[in-house]
Amino acid sequence: MAQPHGKHHHQNHPKSYSWAAIMSGVLIVSTLALVGTQVLQARRIAGSRPLLIFGRRKLHRVVHFSEYKQVVPELLEHAEPHFVAFTSGVDNQGRPWCGDCAAAMPIIREVVLGAGGSLLEVSVGKREDWANRQHPMRVDPDCPVRFVPTLYYWSEKGCGSSVANPLNNDETEESLRLIVAKFVQQTASGQRYVDRITREIIESGGKGCGGC
Repeated sequence: MAQPHGKHHHQNHPKSYSWAAIMSGVLIVSTLALVGTQVLQARRIAGSRPLLIFGRRKLHRVVHFSEYKQVVPELLEHAEPHFVAFTSGVDNQGRPWCGDCAAAMPIIREVVLGAGGSLLEVSVGKREDWANRQHPMRVDPDCPVRFVPTLYYWSEKGCGSSVANPLNNDETEESLRLIVAKFVQQTASGQRYVDRITREIIESGGKGCGGC
């Protein structure tokens, strides 16, 4: 009985199959070596920051002002753009004692996280703590906070531009969304999702955040 062509070919030409297997192995090893080299180069460029091949995850954390500087490095390891929002603590009922913060913070979360960024919320503590004119955040030499809420854009260089007063003027939900979207657009334009999300909000007059 005649043997199948493939089997017959294999028996008659075992060296050709061995050579093909060897070449396939060499190709795989070469590819892995190239990928490894590229990863090492990218890691050197990134410095101490972790390398995530498939992109960084968004971060949203709430911390007390006494520990926020220790958490900022974690913020910078997550998805850009990075923002830090200084807000009030809560009262005995668990609600923000600052009415402007209660109104603005949900909008800030919506826009920043919707734009693909990361957000660190920093509580300035109790009302009586914030009433102290020497509160550590009020007199911080690098990133002072005069009002709550205050939203800072953050980068590897530290705190950058901020927006505060417009968030403290009994704005409507639409105008708050518009203010935050314009701030995010101005400070982080050209980054993933930012342009599309902020454009949608601005074009709608702050009425919606369809992509958020």
